[in-house]
Amino acid sequence: MTLIGILTLNSCWNNPGESEFIVGNYYVEWNDLIANRVIVEKTEKDSPYSSGIISAYVFAIGNNSDFIIAKQHPYLNDLTVTKYFIIDIKKRESGINSSVIGPLEKEDFDKKRIELNISDLRFDQNYPENPN
Repeated sequence: MTLIGILTLNSCWNNPGESEFIVGNYYVEWNDLIANRVIVEKTEKDSPYSSGIISAYVFAIGNNSDFIIAKQHPYLNDLTVTKYFIIDIKKRESGINSSVIGPLEKEDFDKKRIELNISDLRFDQNYPENPN
């Protein structure tokens, strides 16, 4: 199961589903089911192809010009589990492998936000916590 997720995130696909802009080349996308909502990066705004960054189910996002923060329910059969992510946009643009921080527990996420001076960044792009 983990291997499938890794292969999906590292591949490009033609997404016939929905897409919502976050910032820069970053979008929230899902195909066929809302429960497949992910964060992706596109090389061009109108490209039908994207590369996965954070797998499903992403239900909250915040951003500024330097960072994207996200909340994810990795197991739809247990919505009490929430993981947190930070995408460092500048590092990602530079090709640095450590540009995605996470999955993190809430306490570690809050510490990392203070360390990165983004503790005031809020989740302002919200979706239902339960996609079913």
